[in-house]
Amino acid sequence: MYQTRGRIRFSEIGEDGRLTLHHLINYFQDCSTFQLEDIGLGTDYFMQQDLAFYILSWQIEINRLPRFGEEIKVGTLIYDCRGMFGYRNYVLFGANDEVLAYANVCGCFLSVKTGSFVKLTIDEIEKYPIEPKWEMTYLPRKIKAPKAEKYMDAIRVSQFQIDTNGHMNNSQYVAIASEYLPAQIQVKQVRVEYKKAAKLGDCLVPTIARQEDIYYVTLCDQELNPYAIVAFQVE
Repeated sequence: MYQTRGRIRFSEIGEDGRLTLHHLINYFQDCSTFQLEDIGLGTDYFMQQDLAFYILSWQIEINRLPRFGEEIKVGTLIYDCRGMFGYRNYVLFGANDEVLAYANVCGCFLSVKTGSFVKLTIDEIEKYPIEPKWEMTYLPRKIKAPKAEKYMDAIRVSQFQIDTNGHMNNSQYVAIASEYLPAQIQVKQVRVEYKKAAKLGDCLVPTIARQEDIYYVTLCDQELNPYAIVAFQVE
């Protein structure tokens, strides 16, 4: 497992003094991008190959979110890579290797120029280090949200939310969706299914639903076609 070290910064915490959900995703994403850079498969390589890795889904399990100032380690591993699909695990460790959170992500390779799926060759797949998957309960990639109960005001995608692929960064969907959770609520699981990429200037219409202990926030276009579905399971 590839690992990086860090310490929770004041700019990464919420009102409760703990790491926010979208900054947790940022730690995970940064860890995997550092790994790819270190093995020669980073940003420059992807640009040369006309490739982008588009995340299709997240499943994040949270034992607890670290507080400001805590020292942490972030780990990631690739457990499968076949055809156009890639699969990763992430783990957030605290002191004494306490497992604070862990995650599964599924994504696919795309051509930046055409937006079409790209199937990697066997030679390309062999460049990725494959390790045994993290032990966890793996849930389906797709999320079936119940009928919307509330429709919120539209939000326009801003420049600061855009990544190097010209799409809204994956963590920003969770940052927006988190705004519609009740105050002081404790989230123990986050699942995200990405349907299509939001771009600069797009309008997101959040819809809200609840089913038992799960809050569903769907970020839609103005015709109510979803960009992403975010499901928060709470304690």
